Amino acid sequence: MTLVFSLLSAVLSAFLFSLTGLYTVWYWYFIPILLFFPLYLGFFLLYVLLLVLIGLFVNKKKPVEKPNRFFYAICVVTLRQLFFLMRVKVEVKGAEKLPKGEFLLVYNHVSNFDPLLLLVGMPVPRLVLVSKPENERIPLVGRYMHMSGFLTIDRVSPMRARATVEKCVDWIGRGVASVAISPEGTRSKTGELLPFRAAPFSIARKAEVPVVVTVLKNTGKIAKNAPFRRTAVRVEVVDLVMPETFRELTSFEMSEQVRAIMLKGLEKKGEDEERDKRENGKKPVS
Repeated sequence: MTLVFSLLSAVLSAFLFSLTGLYTVWYWYFIPILLFFPLYLGFFLLYVLLLVLIGLFVNKKKPVEKPNRFFYAICVVTLRQLFFLMRVKVEVKGAEKLPKGEFLLVYNHVSNFDPLLLLVGMPVPRLVLVSKPENERIPLVGRYMHMSGFLTIDRVSPMRARATVEKCVDWIGRGVASVAISPEGTRSKTGELLPFRAAPFSIARKAEVPVVVTVLKNTGKIAKNAPFRRTAVRVEVVDLVMPETFRELTSFEMSEQVRAIMLKGLEKKGEDEERDKRENGKKPVS
């Protein structure tokens, strides 16, 4: 998408410059550069308008049996473009640890951008995000979430929460998609890892799939820096917990075990920063 918008903006700015006749004088050659950026933004806004028009035809009351490939692809492409405009660089580490089949991915939750970064960063065909019900009520965003198969889990109603868990188990079992959920249940405002809820781990136990333990680092600075300062974030797969290791454990025991693994992954942050400082010869991003 970035390449397409860039090419269109470059061609149109060159064409408009040629119409002015100023190309005959060398000191006017900066004009196409000035035209490029507003044209790029204009193409992006037209794209957003197209998304709005498509979203008008989405019926959120109609149940989704599996993620719609078209809407899922639109979400990924749009998020990549959005992070590009926000000057967010995503580094993915440990992707080689990902299992070949479906899995349950758990991650620490500091920023509202966390699950979106997983969507664009993790090299998997489809990753269904599980979030709070309020997100599906966001205008336009909720429509694309619904069609992309993203699920919501009700933290108040155990019955509705159980229905979401069963749907996750069904989709993983049928090979429809992997599932990503934050076991903290909410965003940590201090950056410290909150206590884990046991319910998300019942998905892995019932579906008998690996748990991919992932940590996200520096995501809390995105909202503060964008778009004027670049933000480098890291998505790191720190460990893979296989089904045979937790068959005899309860969901609560699993949550404690995985939380300990995630804490170790987060403690490596300082070590990574020192290494980056030595290798790059500059102060690392924290």
